[in-house]
Amino acid sequence: MSGKSSWFVLLGIILAMLGGCTAMAGDLQTWPASLTAVAIMLVAKIVNDRVRIVKWPMEFLFWSAMTMIVCNLAYLYLTA
Repeated sequence: MSGKSSWFVLLGIILAMLGGCTAMAGDLQTWPASLTAVAIMLVAKIVNDRVRIVKWPMEFLFWSAMTMIVCNLAYLYLTA
């Protein structure tokens, strides 16, 4: 996949994850956790482009979902 289109795929992944988390939460109150997860995903994409740790896009999608879940659960644990 070319460089530019892989960033569009990443944008789609991020939007889908943010949309799903917002829909499940019912509002945007978990935005700090989502912002943290998106920042981790961006860094992971840059590192993965250079080192090829996971396959793009399916394994990356899996680990992005795990990152979003862990960040949101940690946020809920710390704020409850």
